Amino acid sequence: MKIWSFLAVVVVFFLSGCATTHQDVIKDTATKFYIQGLIYESSEDFENALFSYQKSLKKDPENSFLLKKTGKILLREKKYKEAESVFKKAVSLNPEDAEGFLNLGLTEFFLKSYEKAIRNIENGLKIKEVSSYRAILCDLYVITGQYDKAAESYRILIDSFPSNFLLYYNYGILLERMGKNNEAESAFLESIKIQPRFAGAYVKLGNLYDEQDNVESAIKYYKDAIEISPLDASGYEGLAQFYIHRKMLEKAELTLTMAVAKGTESGPINYMLGLINFQNEKYEDAETYFKKALKFGENSMLWFNLGITYDKLDRKKEMEECMRKSIELDKTNHLALNYLGYSMLIEDKNIDEAFTLIQKAVTLEPENGAYLDSLGWAYYKKGKYKLAEKYLIKAEKKEFDPEIYEHLGYVYYSMNNPIKAIYWWARCLEFMPKQEISEMIEKAKQQLSPKK
Repeated sequence: MKIWSFLAVVVVFFLSGCATTHQDVIKDTATKFYIQGLIYESSEDFENALFSYQKSLKKDPENSFLLKKTGKILLREKKYKEAESVFKKAVSLNPEDAEGFLNLGLTEFFLKSYEKAIRNIENGLKIKEVSSYRAILCDLYVITGQYDKAAESYRILIDSFPSNFLLYYNYGILLERMGKNNEAESAFLESIKIQPRFAGAYVKLGNLYDEQDNVESAIKYYKDAIEISPLDASGYEGLAQFYIHRKMLEKAELTLTMAVAKGTESGPINYMLGLINFQNEKYEDAETYFKKALKFGENSMLWFNLGITYDKLDRKKEMEECMRKSIELDKTNHLALNYLGYSMLIEDKNIDEAFTLIQKAVTLEPENGAYLDSLGWAYYKKGKYKLAEKYLIKAEKKEFDPEIYEHLGYVYYSMNNPIKAIYWWARCLEFMPKQEISEMIEKAKQQLSPKK
């Protein structure tokens, strides 16, 4: 009895609500499959709903309404290419229907065909304004770097929903990205005015004032965020970064340990605690925090810092594993490329691989004196002394480092030029006393002695 009653309602809806837009569906077989599809869809049996709509479409293939119903199920089932094809046909059959364009644009958004998505959603919004699709259009403009258009779309949304604090917040983030900090500040303040308990806006204001070196205001808004939402990590993260940037490590550590004590942890909180402990030469504690941070999600720099921590702990194998993981995650991480390559040179192993790693680092940062020094030393290890000299001289001009002087000494000694070798080793000893270098200077002096 309940089933027949429901069917009656569906038939009435179908005949009254859809007759003007899809008259052909009144054919008996198409109607039957369409109604079956509605029943399956209402019970969230989308597989059978899709099957029924597709059967109905076979009987009535030019019905734009049926095409949209089918496309929506395909979209829900993440069959995006099929959905795109169906919505395209719906749009071609009824180019005055906003819904068809909007659904097509949404499908192309999921397919990451962003320019197509923008074009179709714009077409749909010209016919009918729909706020949810306007919000998607804002995201699409941001993704494609069309910030001015994104800002214009946000203003349309804000005019429609002036009491929505999240709209002002997102608009503020966009304005900040555009470098319009004064306007961003106003947007964040408006967000707080509408919703005084929204910690996110306080954190963003703290970020803005931090960049402006407005110390008092930055600290105030970070602390306000922590007070409003003590279990939200972002306030602690912002305040700790503020202190770290100003080399106030004790205050940063106090802020972060307070967060942990309250049961608030995050990847950045553990990462920063790792960095602080590394700076304080507490390498075992640094290792603990870096490994905790990894549980929240890995990234190249996190593996890099764990790697140099293992190096300080003289755990070379683990250091190498971390550096390789860092490079695997980001092949442009020149810090890891150089560190691993130079470590291999020190160990006198895998010289060819070390050379390749360092060469990549130099390609990424051609003016970096430390990397040029590594490359020069790699050429020395390969016995190519002229190239070693070239890059070490270039490195010496870029960066002050007694180790570069030491390397130059060895290069000239190997090139049978003891005078230059002594010169560079002597300069090295001025800043870095080293018994080995003193002994090498004596060897070079012997080369200068008259032969008997």
